[in-house]
Amino acid sequence: MRDKIVVTGATSGLGRALVFALAKAGYQPVPTGRNAAKLAALADELGVVGYKLDVSDAAEVSRICAQITDEQGPIEGLINNAGIWLEGDFETCAAADIQAVIDTNTTGTILMTHALLPDMLARGQGTVINTISTGALYTRKMISVYAASKWAIRGFTGCLEVECAPKGVRVMGFYPGKIASDMYKSAGVARDLEVAMTPQQGAAMVLTMLQDKGMVWSHVSGRSIDDYV
Repeated sequence: MRDKIVVTGATSGLGRALVFALAKAGYQPVPTGRNAAKLAALADELGVVGYKLDVSDAAEVSRICAQITDEQGPIEGLINNAGIWLEGDFETCAAADIQAVIDTNTTGTILMTHALLPDMLARGQGTVINTISTGALYTRKMISVYAASKWAIRGFTGCLEVECAPKGVRVMGFYPGKIASDMYKSAGVARDLEVAMTPQQGAAMVLTMLQDKGMVWSHVSGRSIDDYV
């Protein structure tokens, strides 16, 4: 039986590349996403079951994660990949946009982990990989809220790493640089993505982390060689 790996934010960018990479590597991806139409098309293409899920909705996370485990059985891995971008001078950021970033990037990651981690701990095995960002490794202007959402998950991931490893569960952080995806466009931000890593390159890095079960890769970071300008 193939290991089942839940992927949030699976309908585009890194998440979409991940589910295809997982399937090719012999895993059974369990894709989730907010866009029902995109999710249905993705699930049909992969021949798997997808689950419409907004990670920022606590009640929905609880309900859908229970449904996933009921229908799919034990979940061996969770890749918290759902995320949104916010850029600009802090004082110009709308309160609703600030809340949306924290709800998705921070709270959503914590809620998904809270829902699926206990069963992994009970079985003494499993892997949680959080897609974080190089934005949680340094500071720069114009991304204060986004960085805050990711710095919080850096701390969350590190604490769970040392808490869960002795219990047989690996919790790790992936810190990618710029990835060619629609995340910036969706936030109304122009980016030169010609220099960015491809989603497939990012997915390959995450897959290595997942497959090497004897190792806890605490801080895995990388960026395209063209993105050093």
